[in-house]
Amino acid sequence: MRIDEKRNLVIPIVTDTITQNVDGKDVAESVVRVYGYHSPISREVFEANFRVLAATKAALSSKGSHYLIGAGPRVAALTLKDEGRKDAAARGSFDGDGNVVDHDTQAFLQELKRLTTVLCAGPNGWDLLPVDVAIQQEKIDAEDWEEALASLVFFTSQYSMAKKADRQKALEAMAGFLGGSTTSSTPTEFIASLQKSTPVAPTKNTPSSIAY
Repeated sequence: MRIDEKRNLVIPIVTDTITQNVDGKDVAESVVRVYGYHSPISREVFEANFRVLAATKAALSSKGSHYLIGAGPRVAALTLKDEGRKDAAARGSFDGDGNVVDHDTQAFLQELKRLTTVLCAGPNGWDLLPVDVAIQQEKIDAEDWEEALASLVFFTSQYSMAKKADRQKALEAMAGFLGGSTTSSTPTEFIASLQKSTPVAPTKNTPSSIAY
């Protein structure tokens, strides 16, 4: 059972700025080339990770609203990893050399990746790709995904902790804050709506600043 049975999150991953001449004037317009379509985590995943999600939300909120709003979506994944290590240490999870071993947080991040589909503009319309395939095909790069993952961690840590009565409002608020939207459509249905409303231009390969 998902925390939310009907709504999914769609966020921009790659956005280009194009300039068009309108009535003799150059007008700049932002065009999304790659979207991330994300389904909220299941109740089971939430219950397995509630401690680190609650700790991440608290850590981001504890430094005030300016930090939460300004830095939260950028550093949420790093904060989650920090809180995961603290939780693992508190549970006595160490290797033979005394280093903290935290497999749970990495498994959670992999689950967020599994729940995310990359929608990218191609020569024949919009393509649906798993995250790893999109990276392999250079539709997005490692840095694009790290930024998207940070946004998804931020979204999940805030949204999953909301009460049931407040969840829909929280979902809409988080989507808007991240420059995205919510939809009850499947990825295929969402693509169909994009093909009707959005001019399709092939996704450009961009170099990553993250070393492999």
